[in-house]
Amino acid sequence: MKLFVIPALLAGAAQAFQFLNDIPVDAYYNEGSDFAIEWKPENRGDTFRLELYTFLVNPILVGPSPYPWGGPIYDYNDTTTVLDAAAKYSDGNHTWHIDLIDGREGPDWYYRFGAILASVGEVADFARSFHIQAP
Repeated sequence: MKLFVIPALLAGAAQAFQFLNDIPVDAYYNEGSDFAIEWKPENRGDTFRLELYTFLVNPILVGPSPYPWGGPIYDYNDTTTVLDAAAKYSDGNHTWHIDLIDGREGPDWYYRFGAILASVGEVADFARSFHIQAP
C-alpha cells in the first residue's frame, strides 16, 4: 500500500515549485538588460537547476514519420542553457543578464525558463514564453 503513495508525493513536490513572473503574452525583452527570474521562496537548504530554453515559434518540417501511424516530424531547433546549476529555493530570485543565445532574436524565437527539481528529477516549467530583441 505504501508504494501507491510515492507517485502522489512526487507529483506534489513538483507542483509546489512556482515561478512568480507575470510575463505578458508575446512579450519582448531587450538584449543587454537584466531580468529578475522570481519563484516562490521556500525555507529549505537544497537546490534546483535553473535553465533557459530557446526554440522556434514555427518548427521546421523534417519529413514524414517512419511509422505508418505517426504524423510529420518537426524540428524546433531547441537548446537548453543552464543559468544556475544550484539555485537555492530560499533565494526566491535570480538575475539573468539577457544575452542572445546563438543570435536567436525577434518574433521567430521563443525563450522560456524552467527548473529541474533534483528532489523528483522533473521539470517545473514556467508556461509563458517570450521573445528577445536586439537593441
